[in-house]
This record gives sequence, structure tokens and C-alpha cells, in this order.
Amino acid sequence: MFESRAPLIAALVSGMLLFGLGFLPQLGGLGYEHAVISGVILPSACAIATALEISAKAGAPFDGARRGAWNGVRFALLGIAVGLVHGLRVGICDLWGGLLTFALTAGFGSIMGGLWGWFAGERAMHRRRRRFAAVTIALLGPLGGVAISLWRFYSSPMVFAYDPFFGFFNGTLYDTVTDAGTPLLTYRLGSFATVLAVLTLASAARRTPGNGVRLERKVSRVALGAAFALASVAITLSGPALGHWETPETIARELGGARAGERCDVVFPKTLRDEESALLAKDCDEEIESAERVLGTHEDNRIRAFFFRDSAEKRRLMGAADTYIAKPWRREVYLQLGSYPHPVLGHEIAHAVAGSFGRGPFHIAGEAGGWWPNPGLIEGVAVAASPDEDELTDLEWAAAMKRKDKLPPMSQIFSVDFLGGSASKSYTLAGAFVRWLLDTRGSGVLRDWYAGGSLDALVGKSWTAIDAEFREALDKVTLPPAAVAYVDSKFERPSVWARPCPHVVDALKHGGDVCRDSHDLTGARAAYGKALVRDGHDWAVSFSLATMELKEGDVSRGKAMLESIATDAPLAYAHKAREALADRAWQDGQFDAAAAIYADLAEHTPDEDQARTLQVKSIAVKSPDARDAVRALLVGDSNRGPDVALASARLGAWEERTRDPLASYLLGKSTSQRNDPTNAAVFLDRALAHLDALPPRVGREAIRQRAVAACALGDAKEIIEVRRLLTAPSNPFTSGAGGRLEATSKLMDRCHAH
Repeated sequence: MFESRAPLIAALVSGMLLFGLGFLPQLGGLGYEHAVISGVILPSACAIATALEISAKAGAPFDGARRGAWNGVRFALLGIAVGLVHGLRVGICDLWGGLLTFALTAGFGSIMGGLWGWFAGERAMHRRRRRFAAVTIALLGPLGGVAISLWRFYSSPMVFAYDPFFGFFNGTLYDTVTDAGTPLLTYRLGSFATVLAVLTLASAARRTPGNGVRLERKVSRVALGAAFALASVAITLSGPALGHWETPETIARELGGARAGERCDVVFPKTLRDEESALLAKDCDEEIESAERVLGTHEDNRIRAFFFRDSAEKRRLMGAADTYIAKPWRREVYLQLGSYPHPVLGHEIAHAVAGSFGRGPFHIAGEAGGWWPNPGLIEGVAVAASPDEDELTDLEWAAAMKRKDKLPPMSQIFSVDFLGGSASKSYTLAGAFVRWLLDTRGSGVLRDWYAGGSLDALVGKSWTAIDAEFREALDKVTLPPAAVAYVDSKFERPSVWARPCPHVVDALKHGGDVCRDSHDLTGARAAYGKALVRDGHDWAVSFSLATMELKEGDVSRGKAMLESIATDAPLAYAHKAREALADRAWQDGQFDAAAAIYADLAEHTPDEDQARTLQVKSIAVKSPDARDAVRALLVGDSNRGPDVALASARLGAWEERTRDPLASYLLGKSTSQRNDPTNAAVFLDRALAHLDALPPRVGREAIRQRAVAACALGDAKEIIEVRRLLTAPSNPFTSGAGGRLEATSKLMDRCHAH
């Protein structure tokens, strides 16, 4: 297959390396990860082999270029063969999709590597240390491409990368849908133009007596080669328009809107209303000051926040679709738009603020001067500084895990093992431990640990003793009974490394969702079915298929699937299935049956928002006054989903007719979600005037929503009133766990201080 020893040896070494790596999770078989690692290994190996081959014997330039390209094809076939062998071992997720991905990434990259190797061999041919020069120059191409990608990652918001050799890098671990789509095709169109330019110009070149290379006077070939080269350059320079690369300036220009706050500069879509952009800046300013208070730092942190319309625009412009990103060294965060207060902004701001005492060029926690990240500590600080709004605090969830004997050693969470388990579990435990450390040792110890200190030296105890002390603290935490039962379900989803065919399954689910929302039931069934063939335990796919059938397709099949999920699935999806069945019972007029299911589920789920919704449904389904309005808001009819416009009209009529505080609350919450704090406050005040008449979960949310409105409006008087409600002896937070109270108190603290 190979004419000389160099390509043969390179093929054997790279093939054995790829084969060995294929036994690691997700690297076996034809898939995205296999393509990425092949794109790192094969083009470099092909470039070295070709450079050694060409430098050893001078031949016609076109013969050398053609040999380099042919070597690239053979190395690409080697990578495909290794992928297929492992695919036979572990199963092939998507044969044709995997082949196409490989061809457009490592496959084309190997050909580029072979052509670069020809260039390296020509340059090394006359060097005194010919072989050393050939290898060095051959590596400069692939390594130079990686260096450019790393520089773009460091100097811009980009987390994705396009490269002549490895092709495409998605950028995040948690975005499992990795299809680059049209941008990769246009990028490889530029690569194809480069290949044609090199081969065409090489065919017009000849070897000089001194073994140099010179173009002959073949005007048509030279002109054609130059045209291909110009096409390649044009595609490269059009990178932002084609989605190949971006800069802060191109992203800001694309979004079009900008506003300077006191501490935060926000960039946002130009279609945003002035009051909405002002609220974004206010939100960001408050989160900066809040993170500084929690972490005990007083640096002059000025942060730039990019807000994108949706995940698709965010993916197109900076690479992360459903993953929120912060770059502490740039003092920048990147998020989708959300209502005030933004649910994730505080977490990303905390990353940026922690950068003020982080290490190394990335301003993070880590070993080797910050070059080797500690993901548990990085994320734990952000989670502790900006807790979510779940019913349970992170410490309470950690205590529930300990009661279920699901708590790993804490030293494991603050190592690379952080990435090996369920993301939600790792984040929660890291946040719980950091919160405990803040409460018991203070922010100074945390900052010193983040800045590179050894925790055992800072605390004066071994990791074993620290872990034991943390576990003793968890034993003192009081928990609702449902929390312990819910642990497995809440944290059951494995990491991307432990799931079968995650990229293919998630892409198929996304495709199924698109078909379902377009009422293409045949297409949706096909996509969901293919996903379940690859991962029969993906309960999200099963649930989506079942609810689609129940609402729009085969009702009997949908009910049967939901009953199976309710019996066999982890608790969270079992509860979702039972709720969907109760919704259908409501739509079919079986009010008592639906109410009983809702009430039972509300009692046994610790998810605050889900339990509150269930509580509202259980009340409304039995009330002729509330039934139609709440069904339009939360359930919908049997042939269509909830209708906000219809619900608003019915809620308004119900509230006007009865002045029921539940109706006032629902109007206030829905108005608040539409970023209208002024009118939301009116309805919420009516609800809170009868706080004792509201169910506790609804009362807690009414107070929280009133806090949101007061903070958004900067209403100092109402902020004081909300604080009074929070601390009143009979406030509804006393009957729940600590998570929602913690989040509401944090909101009060940040907007009052601001």
C-alpha cells in the first residue's frame, strides 16, 4: 500500500495509537470524538511521513504533491478502518453520518496534512539535518493551526474552531448536538480550493538543475491555480459571514445593541426595547456586587455580558448552544436572553468575579500555575455564590445523597473525576462543599484555595478529616421525606462519556421535537424511534414520544407508553408520566381522578416549581370557577397545548368575577414572566393581601415574584415590605425546605444593596 518505509511506519504508529484510544469512552466507533482525535493524529502523521519521503528523493513537483494527497487519502482510510473495527465491538451509532463527519474533518484534514508534508519535504530537502528539518516543518502546519484556534479561543468569545487539519471542534462538553452544518461545508469548500490550487500549480512547476522548484510558463494552469488560491483566501477572509470565526467586534456588530451599566457593559440584540436593555444592565450590575460580597473580593470588576436571542444564535456566533459560558480572563460572559432576574447570569458572573483571584492566563483555579484546571472548584465557587431556586439548597441535596449512600469522597469532586459523573450531581456537590467551606472557614480560605493554595494546609486538616467534618455537618441537616427518595432520579442522567451514542441520540431527539412541533407525526415517530434503538433507556425521548402520541397521535398507545414510564422510569420521569396522564384525564372530564393524581404527586416531589404547578392544578380541576382558565394556562385542550392569550382572557374574567387570590397570583406571575413588573405588582399585591388563603407553595412564589417586581422597579418601600413578609413568623417559607428562601433572600440582598 505504501511505497516507502516512512508512511508505513507512520501509519502503523498512528493506527495503533488510534486503536488504543478507541477503548476509551466515546472514542470507539465512528463518531464526533473519534473524528476529533483522528484529526489531531492522522494529519500530523501523514505530514511527517510525506515530508520524510519527499525530502529523501527529489522528483517532479506534481508527483510529490500527488503523492502527498494520496498519502492523505490512505491515512484517512486507516482512520475509518479503526473506527469501523471499534464500531463492530461497541456498536455503530450512525454509519453514514459518522462517515460524512469523518470525511469532512479528519479525512479532508489528512489530505491537507499530506500536501503540507510535500511542502515540508521540499523545504527540508537541502537542509543539513534533512530528516530533523522535515519532521519539524511538517509539524509546524498542524501545530500552527492548533495555535491559531487556541489564540481565537483566548482572544475572542469563540469556543468552537475550524481548522485545515482537524476540521471542526464543537467547543463544549455539554452541548451534545455537534452537527456543524453548512459552515463546515463552506469551510471544506475552501480546503478543496486549496487542494486544487496546490495540485494545479504543482502541475505547472518543474525541477531546476539545483533541485529547486519553478513555475513554467503555462499561463492557463498558473491562472487556474491562482484562481483556486484566491477562492481559498476569499473564503478564509469571509469567515465571520460564513460562520468560521468571530471576534468581539463582529459579534457586537451582529447583535447591534449595547448599554453601559455602573459595573457591567451589556451587548444585546438591537430589537430589544430600551426598558428591557436597562433591566439587563441593572441585573448584571447587581450580580457583580452580590458575587463580590459572597466571595469577599473588592476588585474593580467591570464585566461585559453578551446576550443572544436564543441558543441557535449563540451557537452560530460563539459556539455554545445550550451551555452558558464565562471567560474570566476576558471578564466576559455569554448567555441567552432571559427574564429578570436572569436564572443563570449570577452563576456566570461569579466565574468572572472569581477570576480576580484566579491563577494563570485563564484566571481560574487549577494546578501547574492554573494551566491544569480544577473543574470542581471552578464550578463550586460559582454555584455557591449564586445558588439556584430549587426547593432544597445544595447542602440539603448533598445531605439527601449521604442518606442514600450516594456521596462520593469530596476530594474526588475536586479533581478531573468531576467530569466523569452526572453533571448535575457534580455541580451540586461542589457547590454544597464550597458553601459549607464559606460558612465555616470564611471567604479568605476559599480565595486562597482558588488561587492555588492547598486546602489541607489552609484548614490545618487532611482531606480525609475535612471530608469527615463535612459529612458530620450534613448529618445535622433536616430534610423533607421526598428529598431522599428523589435523589436517584434527580441525579441519574449520566455524563456524556457514559451514555451510548449521545450525539446521535440527542440530534435525533432534537429532530423529533422539530417534527412534532411542526405536526409531522410520521417524521417525529421515525426520529424518536431511531433514538430509542440506540439508547432504549433515554427517558426524555420515551416521554416526548409518549406525550406526542397522547396529544396528537395514537391516544391508546400514548397512554400505554406513559403508564409504562410511570412504572419503570426513574422517579422524575415517572412523575412526569403520571402528570401527563392526569392532564389527559382532566381534558376528558375525569376531574376527580385528575385531582387525586395531582395532589399525590405534589406531596411527593421536592421540585418546588413542579410541586407548585401540581398544587394549582389539583385545586383548579375541582373548581368550576378556575377550571377553564387554568386548563388554558397549564394543560390545554386534547388537540393542542396551553394558550397564553386564551388563558389571560379567562384568568382576567375569573379574577374580576371572584377576586380569588389564586387568580390574582396567576395573573401576576404570567405578567412578570413577560417583563412587565408594573402590572405584575398590581396583581401580586391583590394575591398577597390574602396570603393566608393561598397554598404555602403558591404563597412562597407570590412573595418571590413580588420581590422580583420590587427589585426591577427599584421600589425601596416594597422591598422593605417583602423583607417583612419573609421574616414574619407565619410566612409560607417555614413549611418548606431552605432553597427557595435562600434564593429569594439573595435577590433581596442584592437589589437592596444596589
